Amino acid sequence: MRYCTKVMDVDDCLVGWHTGDNATSNDTCLEHLETLLRTKHNVKFTAKERRIRCIGHIINLSLQAFLLASSKEALTAALDAVTDVMGEELLAEFSSVLTSRQRNPRAQAQAVPQTSQRQRLSRRRRSVDSHGSVDEDFCGIENISTLRKLHQLCVWLRNSSIHAAEWDRKVGLRLGIDNQTRWSSWYSVMDRAIKKMAAIKVFMHDNEKHLNEIRLTSDDWDILQKAHTFLQPFASATLYAEGDKSSISQSLLIMDSLLVHYEQQKIHYSKDENEDLRMVRSIEMGWFVLEKYYNMTDQVPVYASAILLNPASRAAYLKKNWPAEWYEPAINAAQNFWVNEFKDALPLASPTASQQMAPPLKQRGAVLDQILQQMSVAAADQSNSDDLKIFAESPVIQIDCSPLEWWCRSEQRQRYPRLSNMAISILSIAAESSEPERTFSGARRTCSWDRSRLTCANIEKIECIGSWLREGHIKPCSLNGMGLPMEPEQDDEAEMIGDEVEEILEWT
Repeated sequence: MRYCTKVMDVDDCLVGWHTGDNATSNDTCLEHLETLLRTKHNVKFTAKERRIRCIGHIINLSLQAFLLASSKEALTAALDAVTDVMGEELLAEFSSVLTSRQRNPRAQAQAVPQTSQRQRLSRRRRSVDSHGSVDEDFCGIENISTLRKLHQLCVWLRNSSIHAAEWDRKVGLRLGIDNQTRWSSWYSVMDRAIKKMAAIKVFMHDNEKHLNEIRLTSDDWDILQKAHTFLQPFASATLYAEGDKSSISQSLLIMDSLLVHYEQQKIHYSKDENEDLRMVRSIEMGWFVLEKYYNMTDQVPVYASAILLNPASRAAYLKKNWPAEWYEPAINAAQNFWVNEFKDALPLASPTASQQMAPPLKQRGAVLDQILQQMSVAAADQSNSDDLKIFAESPVIQIDCSPLEWWCRSEQRQRYPRLSNMAISILSIAAESSEPERTFSGARRTCSWDRSRLTCANIEKIECIGSWLREGHIKPCSLNGMGLPMEPEQDDEAEMIGDEVEEILEWT
């Protein structure tokens, strides 16, 4: 790490934010970086304020709890067991601990002591009362016989080429198979099954002897449709967060909406006409994990700052969806962050707006100049509007692009020279690592084993040109485009143009 900080010359640059999964090793790394930057480079860096948690990873853990967990004690034990594990191993270990506690009901009696609540006020949503009448043998929604049947059906099709071929003829869509480290695998299997429900019923009727106990009944289909409807917003949120234009401005919006979805569904399944205690307990498990990471966003002011800097949300979103005891500390923390980090910083050089070239001025008399000066209108002072609080309290506007693209426009850079610097710095933070991982994977495919001698500069050129082609920024000459624009070569022997000729050329 010391070598990296020396090579990157951190003394002359701004240190940004770290987006990663929920392993404590990431926290340890940032804490060490905080100490190193403070002692070796005299750079102020607060690890907790720079820690961004991958929203996709949070959704995955929440839905793992919904599918597998049996109690909050089991969830606490699983979360504690994976604190030092990273990446795919974290998800596998999380599922393994939950599953092992399902097989050992006695372990659930060993309640893990709850961590003491923070002294400061935290954003905690209120859930409806827990239903304690659920059977002690409850082991999460995954233990429901319907999902066991669906899983066994997938395995049965995979293990028999004859039945798989008949399935392809009659159904026409493979179900795939679920796994314990990806909740979306369960959703994908259910989604495909519901899409082909009529054809699958015919297939099961024709193969009743072979299917035996794994044949899905009408009650099973009702449960599948219920679970599919519940999981659909989570699938949409995952796709929304992993887009190439996603940013941290979506993280709180997603968590807010999913917590509301949890609460609404719990109320729905708690009513007498819709009572389903298994569904209620599963919702409690998923809600418990999501709310845990939701409260952690209090420590990172850029989460609320991203909401305030989004012209389509601003402070109006917080005031509509949060109580005053939530949004007032969040707005104050964002304002303090603006004052300490960006308000007095020199604005970055912004592109000048393109203006139509005016004709050459003609000679005017002194008297006329004096009269015109008296009649001229003074330009409005916009320096006061270049402030986070003023911008956040302004009316919300709808935009036709992402918040980051809106702030990158020249008119915003000129109107808010300092605030745009803050907005671009914050809104460029990734909500999760999907987009960087796609870039890394693309570069790895470029550097195949028979092209291992490619230099870093050439790899960068290949990846940039490929991205520009995909985004439509450049068009190949073969498609009547201009190709890749290049800087013109400078000719040292070129004849200099006189001032009079240059003025004529500019006016023309």
